[in-house]
Amino acid sequence: MAMNLFKGVIALGFMGMILSIEGFASVDIPVLLVLALSGLIGIFLGDTLYFLTLVRLGPRLTLLLGTLIPITAAFLAVLFLGERVSPGAWVGIALTLLGVTYVLWDKAPEQSKARYWRSGLVLGLIFVVANATGIILTKIGVENLSAMQASFIRSSAALFGLFSWGLATAALGRWVSPLRSRRMLMLLLSASLIGAFFGTWLSVVALKYTDTAIAATLNSTSPVFILPLAAIFLKERISVRAIIGTVLAVSGIGIYFSTI
Repeated sequence: MAMNLFKGVIALGFMGMILSIEGFASVDIPVLLVLALSGLIGIFLGDTLYFLTLVRLGPRLTLLLGTLIPITAAFLAVLFLGERVSPGAWVGIALTLLGVTYVLWDKAPEQSKARYWRSGLVLGLIFVVANATGIILTKIGVENLSAMQASFIRSSAALFGLFSWGLATAALGRWVSPLRSRRMLMLLLSASLIGAFFGTWLSVVALKYTDTAIAATLNSTSPVFILPLAAIFLKERISVRAIIGTVLAVSGIGIYFSTI
């Protein structure tokens, strides 16, 4: 919760500075509500669950679960937008699920840590649904608005939710205490600039100027990039099974969206 709140504060500050130069466009109330809801579901709920999953499963498995986001978004589009899924797309879905399951099965822990690991999977699956919902709402809201301003509205709504939750649970003081560490502040600043500012903004840019399917597919290639990064910076040992499962999952996403 603290990580999500403070990365949002930093990102929102940079977005505000850019928009103060560009200028704020008028926003219709329905668009404002859709983007605000997107921020509450996708950032407040989704990113908080993402960090909880990250603690329990690690970056590689958490991002691998993220490959399910575009497929979940497609299912939601079928349910609520009346879209259809082709037989070839079902093959892609099956391949992605196979790849994710293959890696997760390999990583199942010993009995003493099984409950913690299972809770990570449950939180991760809810994070997937929340992010998929946020993607669809963002696509609707950003159609006639700049990507930066849409990101600003989403982040503002998410921060409102986080701050309100912190006040309601009297947890704000506890959230602030780790920030007394200079090292923690520098890590948080770096993560916020790269992920919360550039990452959030560019993901909205992609949703604005490309199809939802293409943007979601590109976003789902993160597990491919995390493999070498985890090996270099976190000294993780990357097994052959992990590589095969990741390639299967990402390939399934590509097949899915190339056939719909």
